[in-house]
Amino acid sequence: MTRALPLLLLAATVQRPFPDERLLLDRRLETLRRILPDGPFPSTDAALVKEMADGAKLADVLVTTRAPRETGPRGLVPIELSALGRFEDVDRFFRQMVLSPRLVDVESMLITPAEGDRVRITTVVNLPYRPARAPLPPPPDGARALAEKTPRPQVEAFLKDQALAVAKSETIAELRRTKRNPRLFLSELSGVARDRPVVFTRASLGDEFLVNGLTVGESNMRGVETRLERGFFRISEVLVARQGACHRFEVRGRSPVVGLDAEIPLPNEDPFDQEETACRVDRDAGRATTVRNTGPRVPAKGSLHLRLRDMDLADVFQVVHLLTGQAFLVDEEVHGRVSLDLAGVDGDQALAALEKTGVALSAPGTYRRVSSSRAKEVPATSAASDVPRVTLALKRATVRDVLAVTAEAHPPLAAMAPAGALGRVSLWAREAPATDVRAIVLQNAGLVERVVDEGRLLERPGGNAETLTPIAGQGVSRRLVMRPQELAVEEFVLAGIALSAEKRLALAYSPTGALYSYAPGDRLANGIVEAVESTDVLLNTEEGPLRLALPDLPR
Repeated sequence: MTRALPLLLLAATVQRPFPDERLLLDRRLETLRRILPDGPFPSTDAALVKEMADGAKLADVLVTTRAPRETGPRGLVPIELSALGRFEDVDRFFRQMVLSPRLVDVESMLITPAEGDRVRITTVVNLPYRPARAPLPPPPDGARALAEKTPRPQVEAFLKDQALAVAKSETIAELRRTKRNPRLFLSELSGVARDRPVVFTRASLGDEFLVNGLTVGESNMRGVETRLERGFFRISEVLVARQGACHRFEVRGRSPVVGLDAEIPLPNEDPFDQEETACRVDRDAGRATTVRNTGPRVPAKGSLHLRLRDMDLADVFQVVHLLTGQAFLVDEEVHGRVSLDLAGVDGDQALAALEKTGVALSAPGTYRRVSSSRAKEVPATSAASDVPRVTLALKRATVRDVLAVTAEAHPPLAAMAPAGALGRVSLWAREAPATDVRAIVLQNAGLVERVVDEGRLLERPGGNAETLTPIAGQGVSRRLVMRPQELAVEEFVLAGIALSAEKRLALAYSPTGALYSYAPGDRLANGIVEAVESTDVLLNTEEGPLRLALPDLPR
């Protein structure tokens, strides 16, 4: 064992021949040159950024090269890129930068919504290089030992290249430690929006980030703020203001930088996907019409008790539907508000009282159509048992969307219809055959169906030839949709009480104008509906019981 140690030390001092060392150094320099070039190459770097954008399937790519910047031993080629794409395409673009052998540092990034499901990205990236006049460090120890049997010019060139390799290696190591990439930023934005009614309207990232967005509801705003503070971001400021039915927020802070091997969840949620009218409050205007009767304050068996305040006419028929199961289709032109007190009435008496507000109802049947002037007929319904059934609760939905729903439930109903708007309807039906719903909606929209070899065609009677397109609903699902259980106690404004022998419902509007119904035991964001009485509702909140009384009718 003691004799083997000197042999190992002797072998460790044996060096490769100079040509072999030269070859290895040249290979090393070529690798370093791909990572950190000698001098600026703006056109080459711009082509690389363009290639990565095309590979990520970004569209309308515009690449602009700025003048190189040099500071001591370092140089940068700034490149600005502007493009359109889906949120996942943007993430793919920056992941390609991380995997690229060429060093790329992201200086700034801005994302804003564009048409459809696309966003616009504007980013400035820096591609570093080594300036020609940058000083070289001393060559590594032991490099001069190769000069014994090698011409001096070759040795000097070798020593210079050795020093260059050392300088570049140190610079690359330092640049990699400080390189910025928004992968974590994009993933965290997606995580904040996941399973929440949140959309972002602007997101910028540089030394600090600034994010603007929208959410709906007090509890959802608190949830977003909590999620931001407990996530990866370091939050310095959160500002909140009202915008229509929504809360507009602005968040400032810092996003951490992560390394190449960090396991970051892919952003599978598009947080910039939103509707143009997402924050509009869908409520009728005008003074409420008052309707009342003088019956018992507690409903008898089989009777209804309705106390509603400033409620949209269409929503009143939703309440009657909830209590009786009667299906209603309310025409688009039916508008206005109503306040009513009806006690001890049946369904027909309640509808007769509602006709005093000026609306007209079709004859009694499985479906009742509500019009603004005169009663309109309802097409005959089928009793087919093999037709899928649908349950719909839609307020002023587009006819195109309703027809798309029935076609999705029963594919043989797929059809072509005139392009453009087909009108809107309010529809409440439970377990109704898709064919029946479709028939009454077609009648409401004034569309006539014609079946040809090519399929079903929907046309306006007596009109000129129109271009027909396949019926399809909205291509983008709505994000700013608030669920009943997300309404906070602070937002719970009692709009009505509806009682029957089987149901006791408290009614309240969401910030966007959707009418929510709550039975005893139903949850709010920070409370529970404990009891629903004929004149008030009892909420169990985090601060104790809270009783909300329904205002009396105006005299």
